[in-house]
Amino acid sequence: MAAKQPKKTKKVKIAKSSKPKKTLKKKSTATGQIIPLLIVLVVTFVVFFPSLSNDFVNWDDDVNIIENVNLEVFNWESVKNIFHPIKGHVIGNYNPLTIFTFAVEKHLVGLDATLYHVNNLILHLVCTLLVYRLMLLLRLSPMAAMLVALLFGIHPMRVESVAWITERKDVLFGAFYLGALCLYTRYVAEGLKNKKLFWIALGLFFFSLLSKIQAVALPLTMLAVDYYFKRPLNFKLIIEKIPFFFFSLFFGLLGIYTLSLQGSLADDVTQYSFFDRLLIGGYSWIVYLIKAVVPYKMVALYPYPKFLTWQFYVAPFIALGTVAAAFWAFKKEMRGIVFGFLVFFFNVVFMLQILGAGQGFIADRFTYIPYLGLFFIAGYYFDKLNKKDVKKANLLKYGLMAFLVVCAYLSFQQIKTWKNGETLWTHAINNLEATTLPYGNRGFYYRERKEYQKALVDYNSAIKLNSSKGDLFNSRGKTYFDMNNVAPAIEDYRRAIALDDTKAEYHVNLGAALGAQGNIPAALQALNAGVAADPEFANAYLNRSLAYSQQSQFQEALQDIDKYLTLKPNNSEMWYEKGLISRLVGKNSESIQAFTRAIQLEPNRGIFYYQRGRTYAGMNQPNEAKRDLLQAQQMGVTIEDDVKGFLR
Repeated sequence: MAAKQPKKTKKVKIAKSSKPKKTLKKKSTATGQIIPLLIVLVVTFVVFFPSLSNDFVNWDDDVNIIENVNLEVFNWESVKNIFHPIKGHVIGNYNPLTIFTFAVEKHLVGLDATLYHVNNLILHLVCTLLVYRLMLLLRLSPMAAMLVALLFGIHPMRVESVAWITERKDVLFGAFYLGALCLYTRYVAEGLKNKKLFWIALGLFFFSLLSKIQAVALPLTMLAVDYYFKRPLNFKLIIEKIPFFFFSLFFGLLGIYTLSLQGSLADDVTQYSFFDRLLIGGYSWIVYLIKAVVPYKMVALYPYPKFLTWQFYVAPFIALGTVAAAFWAFKKEMRGIVFGFLVFFFNVVFMLQILGAGQGFIADRFTYIPYLGLFFIAGYYFDKLNKKDVKKANLLKYGLMAFLVVCAYLSFQQIKTWKNGETLWTHAINNLEATTLPYGNRGFYYRERKEYQKALVDYNSAIKLNSSKGDLFNSRGKTYFDMNNVAPAIEDYRRAIALDDTKAEYHVNLGAALGAQGNIPAALQALNAGVAADPEFANAYLNRSLAYSQQSQFQEALQDIDKYLTLKPNNSEMWYEKGLISRLVGKNSESIQAFTRAIQLEPNRGIFYYQRGRTYAGMNQPNEAKRDLLQAQQMGVTIEDDVKGFLR
């Protein structure tokens, strides 16, 4: 019996020594996953850090943020309008959650672009983190996951999505999309046991759709995950995802509807037949594949070609070849290639502009999620090689690292092109076949900064390229008008109207110019034409109210001001004007209401208090007059002698 005691003691020692080993292994695994993630996040942050000093650009930043009527004030009414499908869409795009984030930022910092860029970068870092997590859930090694996440994080085709404020849509929808995909992947990998993951993924998907319509591809990507984890391919896989497909269908149809309201589905594609658009789709497919490896000529706009060249007829055959190659890989059970191909295909197919929307047929931003599939293939086969041939795996790893260095440099340089409107459109002019839009947009940038001679040079260049566009003459006319050179402005406005008399803005600008010449009857005639062309064009009523006021037709002026305020209720200056004219015609109560509304919108304008005080004085309400006049005086407004008595 005594001989057995050492054996028991030995067993106890083995049991005790085994616990620290398990703890050390768990800690080692966690460290092995965290360090690559930190590398990914630090590198991505460093590469995109220069974007934080960029400004807004005159490429949809204006309509989404600067001029968006739903962002003029931040209250419950404006929030409801943002999420309203009709009132909330911006140039045909219904992405209310993205616009809501802009509303919060504008409320906090106004038009200081820094916070907007900071949030874009933070969201991109979140997406990059989720890509790393997704790769681990797909059972890639930490090294492979790091390589994939770095490719996703710093590839030059990411720049447009991160450095362009308007493309908050990409990084915001991407964060919710990738979060949902991670949860679903975990749900499948763990054997479909945790239903909570499925339903949380559905919630994240809903928010993703509110951020950008491109998220509609998620249910199809989920099917690719099913295939990857060897779930039996049958109709049940679709049935279980009915809630996801329902959301996709609903938001897809809603997106088509809002685009049709704007007329975007017809822009620049009416000259092409459906067959032509299929050719364009095939060409776009090949361009996106090539740019994953050779990210060349990255510009803000890729205009539709004037006619289809031979490349458009060859590209679809190459595209079909890639599909055939994927099918061959499916037959050979090369699961990594097939999964990566499906992720790319499902997420890019809706972006191939076969329907045609907008002014360009290719966009770098469209690859934000689709490239995840291509990058996965690289990581997947790194792990495959690492198990069979370490030398070849290392060769692939160092090749990818060299490619990543090139990506970092190209991204760093590309970020500079998004610095402001001048750099953006100069880059486009230098890298595109001569077309009008970059010249027109750079001209607008110069005009806004009162660099009128530079603006005229660009507008002249654009008109030389295409003299049949009324917008170009209208823009050049506005430049002349801003220079107080009214005669050539009137000539340009009339040429714009001759090219397209359905545009209210052309008539209104002509009316403003004629009014500046003192020709009020002719100005009113032009402004009436503007109202007839578009009764919802607010500036027509603004300018016509000024013309009526100059003719002492104050009742008509008030009617136009009221119409303007129904269209743009948050313009404090127009409430102020209403207050002045209402007092002038003896409508003191309406004057008080108008000045009060102006003060609510801009409580720091002393002149608003002063004029309300004058109205109160005229109504012989000394206490109210004294209160407002004292407030105005404290805010630096000079009190005129005729009302100083109310200050005593």
